Amino acid sequence: MSSAAITATPAGTTVSVPPLRRSWTPKWLRVGFLYVGLWVAFVWCVFPFYWMIATSLRAKDELFARPPSLVPHSFTFQSYVDLLVGAEFWRFALNSLILTASVTIISVAISVTAGYAMARHRFKGSVALPLFMLYGQMFPPVLLLIPFYIQLRWLGWLDSLYGLIPVYLSYMLPLCVWLMRGFFSQVPHSLEDAARLDGCTRWQAFWRVILPMARPGIVAVATWVMIHTWNEFLYASTFILSDKNRTLPLGLSGLIGQYTTDWGMLMAGGVITSAPILLVFFFLQKHLVSGVGGGAVKG
Repeated sequence: MSSAAITATPAGTTVSVPPLRRSWTPKWLRVGFLYVGLWVAFVWCVFPFYWMIATSLRAKDELFARPPSLVPHSFTFQSYVDLLVGAEFWRFALNSLILTASVTIISVAISVTAGYAMARHRFKGSVALPLFMLYGQMFPPVLLLIPFYIQLRWLGWLDSLYGLIPVYLSYMLPLCVWLMRGFFSQVPHSLEDAARLDGCTRWQAFWRVILPMARPGIVAVATWVMIHTWNEFLYASTFILSDKNRTLPLGLSGLIGQYTTDWGMLMAGGVITSAPILLVFFFLQKHLVSGVGGGAVKG
C-alpha cells in the first residue's frame, strides 16, 4: 500500500506530498492506440498522392466509373505521353525552373550575408530590426496583391518572370534572414577569433570556418525557398498574363476547362510537378529539420 511522501522544508516543517498515480491502462493497449493513430495519420497524408498517381494511370473510360476503384483495372501512360509531347509543358517547366533557381540563389546569398552581419555586429536598431522584418509575415499574401500590382505596372514588369523575383523575395527574405541570424548566433566567436589569429582575414574566416558550419541552415533556407517558389500560384496567376510566361502551376490550371477537364493529364502533371520537390525533401530532410530547428532556437 502506497503512502504519502514526507518532505522537509527549509523552515523545518514537513509537507505531505501525494504519491504519483500510476496508469491502469495496459502498456500494450497504449502502444496499440499509438500505432493506430500513426497509421491513420499516414494514410490521411499519403492517400491524396496515391489517388493522384492512380488517376494518372487510369484509362480514359475508367476515370468516371461508378463506383470508383482504388486500384486501376488497366494501367496506361497515355496521359503522361499526351502531356509531355506538347511543347507547352516544357516551356512552363523551364519558366518555373528559371524562376525557382533565381529566387533561391538570391535568397541564399542575401540571407547568409545579412544573417551573419546581424548576428556578429551590434548597431543602432540591431535588436528591433529582426522583429520588424518578421512583422511582414503576419499579413496574408493576398493583402499585398494590389500594392505589388501597382508597383510592377509602374515599372513595366507585369507579365514577366523577372517581375516575380522581387515579389517573391519580399516575403521570403525576412524569414530566411531570421533563420540564418539564429544559426550564426550559435557559432562561437572563438572559432572566428582563432582563424583571425592564424592569419585569416574576416572574409576568409567567414568563408572557410563559419560558412561550412552553417551548411544545415543554408540547406534549410534553400529548400524552403525552392518549395514555395516552385508551387506558388497566387502571385503568378495575378501578374502573369500571357501563356508564354506561365509557370507549371499556372499551366496545369489551364487544363481545367469551363465544361470539360482532362483529369488524366491534370493528375499526370501533378505527379511530374511534385516529383522534384519530393525528391529534394527526401534527400535533404535531415538538413532541413536540423537547419530550421537550429535557426529558430536563438533569435
